[in-house]
Amino acid sequence: MQDQRQVPLESVTMTSFKPFGTVLEFLPGDTGNFYIADKEPESGWRVAVFRYTNKEIQKIECHPTSKESFEPLHGITVLLVAEHETPEACHAFILDKPVVLAKGVWHQTLALTPEAQVKITENVEVESVFYTYDKPKRVYLA
Repeated sequence: MQDQRQVPLESVTMTSFKPFGTVLEFLPGDTGNFYIADKEPESGWRVAVFRYTNKEIQKIECHPTSKESFEPLHGITVLLVAEHETPEACHAFILDKPVVLAKGVWHQTLALTPEAQVKITENVEVESVFYTYDKPKRVYLA
């Protein structure tokens, strides 16, 4: 008989955690780069994981009518952002803590490690607008 004062530690897996919620990770064998892990259509939000290996970008995007969170999960991410009126004027931040982007902010991610992953929380329906640079953008240490 198990002592009711002690609770055994378990590892979080999709199977072990299923009765309690969703594990934010890609499904085994999934080779895609964006996976919606959970959503709540009635409340209008979804949670996804995003993975990438790119070291430069040619496009940046914004969501004019919705906010979006970026939360580091794996690897080292650089978050490129620009104010809506000036998509060419990028700022590059090492994403070492979760952030929420304002509506209309241009953004894109780069990986400083072989692969990086972030958790994204956003509206279920997201309007995306893209801006293409004449030349690819990379980051450097100043």
